[in-house]
Amino acid sequence: MKIKNILLFAGVSVCLTACEMDEVYYSTVTPETFFTNKQNIEAVVGRPFVHWKAYIGANTWYPQEYTTDEMICPARTTNDWYNNGRFIRLHHHTMMPSDDDASKIYKETMQGVARCLAAIDDLSGVDYRACGVTEAEMNGYIGQMNALMGYFYMRALDFYGGVPIYNSPNEELKPRATAKETFLHAETLLKKAVQDCPVKAGLGATESGFISKGAAAMLLAQLYFNAEAFIGEAHYTDAAKLCQDILDGLYGPYKLGDTWNDVFGFDNVNSPEMMWCCPSSLNYLKIDWYFTHCMPYWANEYFGVVTERGRANNGGCLTPSRNPKDELYMTVNPEIKLGSPYEKFEDSDLRKKPYRYLGNKQFEGMFLVGDLINPNDPTRFAKYYRTYKKNKIVHLNDHIAPYSQLKSYDPKKGKYNSLDELPSHMDKCAEEDDGIRLVKQPVPMEDEYTLLYSSAWPAIRYAEVYYTLAECKLRAGDKKGAADLINTVRKRNFLNHNDPNPATVQNLDMYRMADEWMIEFLGEGRRRTDLIRMGYYVTEKWWDHEPSNDKNKNRFPIGDTVLGSNALLKQNPGYASENVLSPEEM
Repeated sequence: MKIKNILLFAGVSVCLTACEMDEVYYSTVTPETFFTNKQNIEAVVGRPFVHWKAYIGANTWYPQEYTTDEMICPARTTNDWYNNGRFIRLHHHTMMPSDDDASKIYKETMQGVARCLAAIDDLSGVDYRACGVTEAEMNGYIGQMNALMGYFYMRALDFYGGVPIYNSPNEELKPRATAKETFLHAETLLKKAVQDCPVKAGLGATESGFISKGAAAMLLAQLYFNAEAFIGEAHYTDAAKLCQDILDGLYGPYKLGDTWNDVFGFDNVNSPEMMWCCPSSLNYLKIDWYFTHCMPYWANEYFGVVTERGRANNGGCLTPSRNPKDELYMTVNPEIKLGSPYEKFEDSDLRKKPYRYLGNKQFEGMFLVGDLINPNDPTRFAKYYRTYKKNKIVHLNDHIAPYSQLKSYDPKKGKYNSLDELPSHMDKCAEEDDGIRLVKQPVPMEDEYTLLYSSAWPAIRYAEVYYTLAECKLRAGDKKGAADLINTVRKRNFLNHNDPNPATVQNLDMYRMADEWMIEFLGEGRRRTDLIRMGYYVTEKWWDHEPSNDKNKNRFPIGDTVLGSNALLKQNPGYASENVLSPEEM
């Protein structure tokens, strides 16, 4: 079996530039008949990006967020979201090779590699000049495929360690390379991409979803930044050099947005902070999975979007900051350093406001919390749907506890005598109204409905350059330099830049750095990677998660269906299997 056979052509469409690009079945189309203009070439380049769009959604967002201290999807007392224990196992780091996630993540990652290889193969024999494409442009297209392929190999390193290395879609299936070999291959691809990808056209120029030189440089910086976790070798100096060069403008024009929500707004493809994004559109390639998965039932009434009625499924939420007695974990359990995401925000932080759409593309706040009464029309509100409070106003809480099972509520059915007895964990403790919801993708009102889902998903934004360099400086002992970089980003989150708790030489340590990563990039699909790099993923406690102190859990198991489809593959240590990688093969 050849690597190209893992491609599953879905026949979907994508719009990553001004033109529409349809995925084409190349078994029936020859280069001579298909490649006649620039749009044909961009259609081929766009195909792997279609796959990437799905990949960065629920496919990898769940394992990146629900395994950490910032986001959960608890099984609820309403019998929702148990899902055969899937999200409980993610939170407790007990994923099994038989789990669908273990196979799906691997397949989707390697399928990304295969699609990039197939695109490069398709373009290899094209007379690009006859298509009106310059040599520099053609090198840029190949560079983007190398960048995206390097990205997928880096994600493979993050999730699994070493994986098979392919250089052509026509190669036979291979065994796993070592993590170091995979790292070096990703490095080679990304270095070539930095050389070949085009520079961003100008400050605030539209990001189409393709990869610019600056984004490729930041992907390489990410590889170096996490190298110690990936291969046991520290490359923080290399990461810092790249980040400083990006800040100095060597890879293109970028700057921080003036406000925190500039890079999340409806026109964020033109934000000067956006370095790489996945475009979204209500009527074409919409990113709506987060709304449907995480928002409370009847959330459309709070937002004022009638058309979205019935689409929200009340799943994911923030990890709780309070215990069943409504006490702050940070106060009663100060030994637990991680988690409590909502309360890690300062009260004066502009982001901590309840989300409200102000009209004309403007919005404030990024949380659903408390009574979900439409702030622009108090006659409308989110209703309870499946609980004893049905049709009353939903009040979202920052705790997880089965209050409906108190005897004081129902003496006949109640299990618990008092708040002191109430449990708080992943398995059927959460009520319908438990868990604060994050709103980073703005939702308009009905009269501006066409704006819905038109906010692009930020894959890399300029703030990440500041925070990456800050952590590198912190690791090198330059606390002041690290604090200055963090505060440059933090200050925009407060009225008149009046930050009540800036980073300082005195208060900045790795735990504070972990908190800064969490509050700035909350819900953006990177938390697991950050915790592993910082050494906290398997060693620290948070809410319903006990540390395993098992470094094997820093990598996921390779799924049974994957192992069954390629007999040359071996399982990661720490997971039951008769065929496990030896230390030399790691």
